[in-house]
Amino acid sequence: MSVTMKENMIIPEVVAEMVEQSIGHKVTLLPVATQDNSLSGKPGDTLKFPAFRFIGKATRVDENGQVQPGLLSADTVSATVHKYAKAVTITDEARLSGFGDPVGEAAQQLAQAIDHAVDDELFEVLEAAGMARKLVIDKLTSDAVADALTLFGEEQDGPKLLITDAQGVAALRKDPGYLRCGDIAQELICSGVVGEIWGCQIMISQKIAPKANTGELQYFIVKPGALRLVSKTGTMVEVQREPEYMRDTIYASKHCTAYLYDARKVVSLTRFTSLQTLTDSGIRCVPGGAGGMTRIDIPDSMLPPTGYKWLYALDDSAQDAGAFGTVFTGIDWPGSEVDIDPDTALYAHVLLVATKDAKPVKTLTVPVIPA
Repeated sequence: MSVTMKENMIIPEVVAEMVEQSIGHKVTLLPVATQDNSLSGKPGDTLKFPAFRFIGKATRVDENGQVQPGLLSADTVSATVHKYAKAVTITDEARLSGFGDPVGEAAQQLAQAIDHAVDDELFEVLEAAGMARKLVIDKLTSDAVADALTLFGEEQDGPKLLITDAQGVAALRKDPGYLRCGDIAQELICSGVVGEIWGCQIMISQKIAPKANTGELQYFIVKPGALRLVSKTGTMVEVQREPEYMRDTIYASKHCTAYLYDARKVVSLTRFTSLQTLTDSGIRCVPGGAGGMTRIDIPDSMLPPTGYKWLYALDDSAQDAGAFGTVFTGIDWPGSEVDIDPDTALYAHVLLVATKDAKPVKTLTVPVIPA
């Protein structure tokens, strides 16, 4: 009589612990993200979280004067929890052959697969940090990094991680201010640091690449605490035995979400590579203050970075205007509170252009809504 012993079985709890121990080792941005497990077991997949947003500097108030409160409604953000899952199949022959550790290898690769998905979400959060956190550059240089640090204002001190591609590191290494990893005096943020420039520890990531959907190549300077990674569960592992095939399939999943907690701790060094057609930007036409007038409302998150401005043109075409690298002739956007006379035009074309040459990098078309 043949008896199946515990050592001949794959135990889900053991594999789950193996996966959990390996989780996070391949998440590039984990050192600058705060992990939050407080929502574990809470119902719902769309959650609201606190987000740090500056409400503006204090103003001088005369005696008996009224204090104008800042708007705190923007200090919460909604994020949807995502499930990341992967599975791997191990045959009895592979597991019992005595060569290597197939179960341990499976656990490690499952953890890496989830890590890569979580890292992608963290990078997506960084890429959506907003126009106000961008410094537009032609290429990554030591001078560009120094200029980018000014976006931190008075908070330039402290540990910072510069995330770049291999070409960016090659350019920075040629600068006399570059420090090799062994020459860095401050404590390393993470093990992947290869050097330092202007107090920014440098890490290489293959996720730094031109994005076709945004028309941008973004390098990032990130301070610890800028991001939040919220987990609703630990790593869940299930094992399905298929005796007819004499194999086991290990399923691993993790429910989590990421969001930008403190936008002031992120700076994007951005190079525009193509013209992006904006969607869900918040830019829209609204009724003006007088009859027949309209206004183009651009939210604060879309205000132009230094060296760029918004132009608009009015006509009856619903087709987006502008071409990358070609000068666009339009009218300077006057601000969200200024009336514009649309005459008989049906659409407003709104384009973000370089101030020096009026060549567009962002475009969208919105219907005119007169008063």
